[in-house]
Amino acid sequence: MTEHFPASRRALVYLAMAFGITWVAWGILVVLAQRQFTSYGAWPYMTLYVLGGLGPTIAAYLAVWRTPEQAPVREFNQRLLRWRVRPVWYLLALGLPLALGFIAIGVAVALKPALGASVDIKSWYLFPQYLLMTIIGGGLEEFGWRGVTQEEWGRVIGPTRAALLIGPIWALWHLPLFFLPGVVQYHASFELFLVGIMGNALLLGWLYSRTRSILLCVLMHAAINAVLMMGINVPTGMGMGLVGPCLSLCVGALLFLSMGRRSEQQETAAR
Repeated sequence: MTEHFPASRRALVYLAMAFGITWVAWGILVVLAQRQFTSYGAWPYMTLYVLGGLGPTIAAYLAVWRTPEQAPVREFNQRLLRWRVRPVWYLLALGLPLALGFIAIGVAVALKPALGASVDIKSWYLFPQYLLMTIIGGGLEEFGWRGVTQEEWGRVIGPTRAALLIGPIWALWHLPLFFLPGVVQYHASFELFLVGIMGNALLLGWLYSRTRSILLCVLMHAAINAVLMMGINVPTGMGMGLVGPCLSLCVGALLFLSMGRRSEQQETAAR
């Protein structure tokens, strides 16, 4: 696996640029926010925050532009705008995060009934609004994580190992947020976050491997974030924080396993 890691110049260019853009923007913001020169909602804070969040989006196009020998920008745009897929894929992209959120709450409440009083789910009609907000606030990252790294590494080491490799790198990209006052990650558990990111990397990697549609991954990523904003998650502080991340990790792994078995069955039938 490690000998193939640097095989894709496009993926390495993308990672260098994504981390460079994001960590510089968020690093400056961390210094300014911790010294109370700016705060969440003020224009300097929001400008640097949004710029850092768009790092993977900008880096994806820069990497594709810098490596035309691997595939032209036109090919990348075709995967980005691939919307002609079966309706079930849209249902999964938007519905699976919702289902996992509710199941996680159910499991946590079954294990600790007192937790039920802390569950606070917002009105259902807010979900489309949150979804639109989180397409920009997270979903556009998929240009790079799935559109470049999953695509490039998946061809070399297989989609499952590619998703597992992307997970910790993707989590590390978020690291400055854990030192940034005003965001949900501030002083949160990075270890818990890592488990959740690994689960999301598997879910999104599986969706991309089945559809090769960056657009669908943008929608699923946005749905994952919108579900959290809706409050459809296990409340923190009662010892059940691992339920949701572990559920996503298990479901993502099972989806990849089912994909592998289906491929083996198809190969057997072809013989």
